[in-house]
Amino acid sequence: MWALLPLKIFVQAKQRLAGSITASERWALFHAMVEDVIEVLASYPRFEQVVLVSDDPAAHSLAEHYGVVCWPERDFGEQGLNAVVGAALANIHRIAPHRNVMVVHGDLPLLSHSELDTVLNAHTELLNEGAPGFSIVTDYYRRGSNILVCHPARMPVLAYGQDSCEQHARQAQRLGIATQILHLPGIAQDIDTRSDLLRLLAMPTSSAGRHTLKFLHASGIAQRLSLTGDEVNIKANTKGLLMPITSAMSGWNTL
Repeated sequence: MWALLPLKIFVQAKQRLAGSITASERWALFHAMVEDVIEVLASYPRFEQVVLVSDDPAAHSLAEHYGVVCWPERDFGEQGLNAVVGAALANIHRIAPHRNVMVVHGDLPLLSHSELDTVLNAHTELLNEGAPGFSIVTDYYRRGSNILVCHPARMPVLAYGQDSCEQHARQAQRLGIATQILHLPGIAQDIDTRSDLLRLLAMPTSSAGRHTLKFLHASGIAQRLSLTGDEVNIKANTKGLLMPITSAMSGWNTL
């Protein structure tokens, strides 16, 4: 298994937080989240290789610090997340044709080895059924695709964007690829909005997300957010669900 982490230019990240934190704070927050993600990926023993794809110098510095590979996005000559990830997966397939790939995103500060184990164990069970497998780990709202696991030669058309979980699952079904959707509390906690930050800050303290949480508290963002409305009472949904979908089904649904 390889891990692929596509990263946009850091200064362009988290624009939906513009009304809550400053541009410099958004850059620093994204850097902290990416460092949390890379730290977990680089130390996870079940990954043969971890590859970042980015043109940002900060991403290349983090890759060097944690001993992982960083491919310049510009080398692929593609625009947009779907095209860039597709090109990177094709390159991995060329280098390591027998490897499955996990595509992870940089705004998952609560990523952990235990949840990665859950994902890979579930994906292995899917592959043991004898058909190509496609696993999606969705977000808090069960609409996004925070993690994808697939073989680059047997994968649906990438559809990152609005309702990508549904789009990915439907594309896989059309190709006859057995698909499962996982909802795990740590991986589900991506950070796009002020509500996401409040939910993160309301979660019980753990060792996960240490760079992100340290920055949020040291910068004063946590304290500012706690004074700006009732959303501070948002509690995290910590229920994890495994929702299988097989290619034999005429339709697909989630529990």
